[in-house]
Amino acid sequence: MSETDSIPGPAPEILTQLECGSHGTSTTVFEDERLATLALYALTKRRFDMKDKRFGYEPRWRRKGRAGTPWVICAMATLALVGVLRTGSSQAQVETAQSLAERSAIVVRGTVVRLNASEEPLQAASAGTVVIKVSRMYAGAEIAGDQTGRNATVILSRPGELKAGAEAMFFGNPRFVGKSLTIVDVGEILSSAPPEATAGLEVGLQARRDLPVRERLAAASLVFRGKVESEGPLVPERKYKSPPSEHDPDWHVAQVRIITPLRGGDQGALVIVIFPASRDIMWANSPKLEPGLDAIFIAHKPEREFAQLYRTTGVTEFLQKQPAELVTHPFDVLPGSDDARVRRLLKEVQ
Repeated sequence: MSETDSIPGPAPEILTQLECGSHGTSTTVFEDERLATLALYALTKRRFDMKDKRFGYEPRWRRKGRAGTPWVICAMATLALVGVLRTGSSQAQVETAQSLAERSAIVVRGTVVRLNASEEPLQAASAGTVVIKVSRMYAGAEIAGDQTGRNATVILSRPGELKAGAEAMFFGNPRFVGKSLTIVDVGEILSSAPPEATAGLEVGLQARRDLPVRERLAAASLVFRGKVESEGPLVPERKYKSPPSEHDPDWHVAQVRIITPLRGGDQGALVIVIFPASRDIMWANSPKLEPGLDAIFIAHKPEREFAQLYRTTGVTEFLQKQPAELVTHPFDVLPGSDDARVRRLLKEVQ
């Protein structure tokens, strides 16, 4: 018997919807405990301590093979998420829009048009899926585009509770984004619910929007409002130690003048900022700096996990000659209008 076989809780179809493990299996292999924690966070947008027993299940670990081989975490993500589902099932009717929005990348209002249905070929229809027509999109347009007026597939958090024609707010995270949107639901609030159920919606939506900025600020070495004075290639193409790869970042260097220091730096100082100018799919959403750009920069030092990339593309050699900062993440450069927001978040992360 596997570990998940001995766990009471949601029906098997719910467990398969949690995308736990590879190809629908209940065993997930991670290189270490840190990666397991990151995987749980990616699935649930919650931070977990591996020794945390609040969810009612104690993590069970076992070694596979000799020392030094990967940890095998049997149904770790399933265990944690089952705990969330089981805890949430008794509180579902009182959970507010604020708490749901804080955990959801996509929030829409829609009407159920078909039960036991799916519009996504890769998502099989089941008792846990419905098709809705979206009447309003509160969050997620930057991920899936504006879905207003379109049909979307929802993998329900509590199958069987919605009827055809029911109107509700759906809170969740994307499973598939293509010709149609498929949402893994965190929870729903019916339109007939009391007003207090939707209290704090905007607060929750803002908290979710702030999350990636908050995380970048926590890792930042320098935060300032500045203006780009010039930019150009980090390394001339002819000097590459090896031919550029398919996903080469095409590093460029910008000279940015500090207008207002927010954390570190001095007003008027010139900061050297390295950024990926490539339009490749891996770097398309990274900041692209141009002369005259006035923005807020959340800059950081080179990250260890990219050490090999930095060595082979000239960044390491450049940094040995002069200090510089990097902006690589979509939220590392924000419009100047976000000044008050960044100041508020800086106070919260310090």
